[in-house]
Amino acid sequence: MSNTHRNFQSIFACMCISLMVYGFDRGLIAADPSITALALTRDPDVVLVGSQRGLVVCRGSDLRRDQPVDCGLESIHSIAMSPDGAHILLGGGSPGSQGIVQLRRWPELERMQTWDEHRDVVYDVAWREDGLEWVSVSWDGQTKMVAFGTDAASQTRTEHSAPVFSATYLGGHVLATAGADRTIVVSSTKPGSISRSLSQHTQGVHALAFQPKRAGSQQALLASASEDRTVRFWQAEISRMVRFHRFASIPRAIAWSRDGTQLMVGCDDGTVVMLDPVTLMTLNIGHYGVGIRNLLVDPRSGRIIASGGDKLWSIDIPR
Repeated sequence: MSNTHRNFQSIFACMCISLMVYGFDRGLIAADPSITALALTRDPDVVLVGSQRGLVVCRGSDLRRDQPVDCGLESIHSIAMSPDGAHILLGGGSPGSQGIVQLRRWPELERMQTWDEHRDVVYDVAWREDGLEWVSVSWDGQTKMVAFGTDAASQTRTEHSAPVFSATYLGGHVLATAGADRTIVVSSTKPGSISRSLSQHTQGVHALAFQPKRAGSQQALLASASEDRTVRFWQAEISRMVRFHRFASIPRAIAWSRDGTQLMVGCDDGTVVMLDPVTLMTLNIGHYGVGIRNLLVDPRSGRIIASGGDKLWSIDIPR
């Protein structure tokens, strides 16, 4: 066999491997873009997925995917369903250029309003529990609060000195935000309120999750996940860190179990772990071969929805 023939066979073999790994996409050899956002709907069989391709509706226990909906956003980093289940917020934009938030009806996906007040990409959006206000945080370091039904931010805050990655309401008008400056800022969203900074993390903080209310329980805990490989638990309203757990790999995504007794943690090494906030005991739920980037818990069924790369999993929590 000639060297030319051998070279052709080698090239052809590599092409075949590429096709098996990446698959065909509109005539091109390319992998699907990574999933960057997840959200639950009021339908227990429907999950919303965001990526650079747009918004995808996933249905059924096998999470089969509909065709992507192009929302006109270069990237979608956050999806938030309104408390009444009638609207969704999409946060994203163009890195280094513009941050955008869209308000759309659900399930029609009709676009109602667009805000483009951020100077850089929006990383997280969240609704207040009464649905009358929402917040967006961005790489530009700003936090913006918008009253539902209005055209512009009612407040813009700059408590962080670096990009802001996560936001969550702690009930009522109390808001927590976290970012690359290693701090969690807790404050009332009412104008003129005093902010408090929680600063025990030693690296950037990229995820927050507030514990669901439980009958007879003590003050609800705020959980935070950081590049320093720790998950920390806080009594945020009194600025007190309760305890922390250090992981072997960076904990990238967190979500509370539906009864609020356990924290689910997705890590860079592909593991999903159940962490007890009191004893700090851990239970490895599974390993998925690729870093977990998004994770949520369905409050109706208790199942975990997790993503890593372009993959999506439905995981039953051990009893």
